[in-house]
Amino acid sequence: MLPALTLTLCLTQDCNLRCRYCYAGRKQPRAMTRETATRAIDIALAEALHNGSSLDLNFFGGEPLLEWGLLKECHAYLSEHADTPRLPAPPRFGLTTNMVLLTEDKLRWLAERDFLLGLSIDGSPDMHNVNRRFPSGEGSHSAVLPALAWLNAHPQVRTRNICVLTPSNAHLLAEGVSWLATHYHGSIGLNFDYWSRWTDEQFDSLTTACREMMHRIADSYRAGSPIHVENVREKILSHLRSEASEGEPCVHCRIGEREIAVTVDGNFFPCSRLVGEGDAPELNFGNVQEGINRARQNAIIAARGNRTPECRVCSLRHRCMNSCGCTNRAASGYLDRVSPFLCSMERLIIEEADAMAEQLYAERCPAFMEEFYGCSLAGA
Repeated sequence: MLPALTLTLCLTQDCNLRCRYCYAGRKQPRAMTRETATRAIDIALAEALHNGSSLDLNFFGGEPLLEWGLLKECHAYLSEHADTPRLPAPPRFGLTTNMVLLTEDKLRWLAERDFLLGLSIDGSPDMHNVNRRFPSGEGSHSAVLPALAWLNAHPQVRTRNICVLTPSNAHLLAEGVSWLATHYHGSIGLNFDYWSRWTDEQFDSLTTACREMMHRIADSYRAGSPIHVENVREKILSHLRSEASEGEPCVHCRIGEREIAVTVDGNFFPCSRLVGEGDAPELNFGNVQEGINRARQNAIIAARGNRTPECRVCSLRHRCMNSCGCTNRAASGYLDRVSPFLCSMERLIIEEADAMAEQLYAERCPAFMEEFYGCSLAGA
């Protein structure tokens, strides 16, 4: 079975927050119509059936919970129309939210339907409130805590954390990860602000904070309660994979093929991280009225990858996210070009993760050996 096709509906351009790093475009009170949403679902469902793949439906924004009624209608519509033996698997659903509007009733509804919840929490109060603010300027950290408490009491609910590192809060990385490890039951995901231009001083601050984070992660393994940061874990696993073979790229980017991100107006973009680029015709490959424009879609597919000469001879190329089209676009302006910041950041995470892993391996740390080598040293 082919990987699932993901349909991402940007239900609204509005948001109850005004996060300083938001890449979803200018905020304004405009919402997707039901007709646009259902037409997009019809097109994506036909595409999935044609390709023999399953279909995931994700809700994005702005803040999608501002359009709670439309979200529920879309869920019902796809659930009804996907009831066919031609689909290889039932549809799956996801939601990216700032959590402020997540009431207990909404959480129960989402949990009963097995939604994967992408939770935007930028770590500790100080780290989070640097960027994630209400229009008044007040920080939003305290407003996410009720939903977080409910989720921690129901660990069976599928969630993933989205913690964004920007030039203005990166110095708080270690503090933020420690807070999340204490107050959130799932793995921690770090997203870097590739749209900003990081100065050398800001990157030095990030480097210092990253090393402190690695020290805290190492100590958590030694204590038998590992802090799981997805980015770090992936780099360790990429090292083990490269030892076993020549290695595969860290990111298998299929931009242009595996996602249809739909704007409020019904225009198609190849990734939810690119919907804010509504004035970039080279990234638009159709709309709900005319369907998928195959020529434009194929042009996006042809333009992706990595054509940066330095990467071809880099020993870390198979462990780096250098082929991620949306990341490259944000950082360099091109789908197939790696920016100096991305290169430096990836090298930093890889080198620091390797140093930590080598130390824990040398110590034969039981929790580390169990997780990455599948062997328990209990009683050794």
